[in-house]
Amino acid sequence: MRTPNAQCEVCDKPLYRRPSEIKKARYFSCITHRTELQNKYPSTKSQVEALKLGRQKGTNHLSGIPKSKSSNLKRSVSHKKFWKENPNKLAERGKQIRGENHYRWNGGITKLNKSIRLMTENRRWADAVKERDGKCRECGSVDELEADHIVPLALLLETYKITNRDDARICKELWNVDNGMTLCRKCHYKKDERKYSDNH
Repeated sequence: MRTPNAQCEVCDKPLYRRPSEIKKARYFSCITHRTELQNKYPSTKSQVEALKLGRQKGTNHLSGIPKSKSSNLKRSVSHKKFWKENPNKLAERGKQIRGENHYRWNGGITKLNKSIRLMTENRRWADAVKERDGKCRECGSVDELEADHIVPLALLLETYKITNRDDARICKELWNVDNGMTLCRKCHYKKDERKYSDNH
């Protein structure tokens, strides 16, 4: 039996509650006095709204509830540490959700160029390029920054004979940060000779 760490507010009966519950509980009650204390401490407006959200079919009960920046950062650091320490688990997890195993698989109709741009490795490459430059190389803007290939991606695919995502994943030159430059969206459109508007 666990060591009691709380007590009923009415009858002082010893109770055990998880440490996380103790931090946020407004009261403690035994089964006998639960209704009495629920009437004494009715649900707050935020609790009622959270319950409504959680009872909606097909929703996560935490959906729509803002998380603190410190909480998000802590979760991010923890996840990155775990996957860095367990590369084999990361590879296995990847196999379970790629290709035919992915819930949005539709027969492999996505073009290779677009498919590679949707890869996690490509996002990391783009983030590294933008972090290095910090602003648009053409006009110095810091708004709507995008990473652009100096040597076009299509040419890299042809040069290194990349025919699928697995080939792309192991091609180091494809993820070479030196082959990237940061442009704002307006300059990127101009470079690619596309028409730019505020609505894109």
